[in-house]
Amino acid sequence: MVGRFLLQCLKLSLPVLLLFALVAWVDPYCLYHTGGPISRELKQKNLYHSGRTMPFSNMMWKLVDFRRDPKASVMLGDSRLSYFDEDSLERTTGERYFNFGIPGGNYVTMDHLFRYADSLTTLRNVYVQVAFRGMNASQSFDIYEEPREILEHPHSYVYNRRVIEAAGLTIYSAWFPVTYDAPTDDQWRSVLEAEKAAAEQFQLDTAVYTRLKYMADRCTAEGARLVFVEYPTHPELQDIMRTAGLEAERKAYLDRLRSMAPVIDLDRPGLFPTDRSFWRDPLHLTVDAQRQLIGRIWTVGS
Repeated sequence: MVGRFLLQCLKLSLPVLLLFALVAWVDPYCLYHTGGPISRELKQKNLYHSGRTMPFSNMMWKLVDFRRDPKASVMLGDSRLSYFDEDSLERTTGERYFNFGIPGGNYVTMDHLFRYADSLTTLRNVYVQVAFRGMNASQSFDIYEEPREILEHPHSYVYNRRVIEAAGLTIYSAWFPVTYDAPTDDQWRSVLEAEKAAAEQFQLDTAVYTRLKYMADRCTAEGARLVFVEYPTHPELQDIMRTAGLEAERKAYLDRLRSMAPVIDLDRPGLFPTDRSFWRDPLHLTVDAQRQLIGRIWTVGS
């Protein structure tokens, strides 16, 4: 009787076990291996499948990838860094930087990622894509914890719902076309509306300074170069911040950052073309446009 019961349990659990085995074999974030039936290149492309999945997917991928091959030079930032030509940067600097630009990233994310990178290697160059708009207290959510939990408990990878979904996408994309992140017709307007609403309700989160000071102190202790870079935004977005009366707070913020490390402020009128062909939306430069920033940032920061 007991044997029959156990056999029934095995039969019932077999589909679930097969699903877990399939997820481990496909391994969408290369946690267990770098091989499998789907190429690494396609898996990496799928990180940008949709806005809903991009934050987790990019975070999971980059935590795994950095642990496998830590770099002494890193960039920390949000989605504005996620589309960045690291090959062009390497040709300019002679250094291979690891890009921790995470869609949906914020100062909480950057604090976690700095500590993570610092725990795995001796850092030598740290470039942080800061943002005054990111000082808003509403930007204090955390997208790091779930991927971190998976890294600490690798067995949970095969039954995490996001990983299962990513495995399904990986298999599907090997046979059928899928839609990747691209600006939509109304994205420009929707970004401006969201930024206007945020600026009108802006509340400075002073806890960010503590996080940045920790980075500065660690870099000083380790002999690492730390540079803060205020990335460009389109003049239409700059006008929103001025209209909201935030210029004095922004100046105080930059002064506070300069007391910790060099600051390159590229978010000023007239520093970058306003032509929309240079922009994905008012927050995001195109990859080609970002290449034009490499010489300015790494020459000034060197």
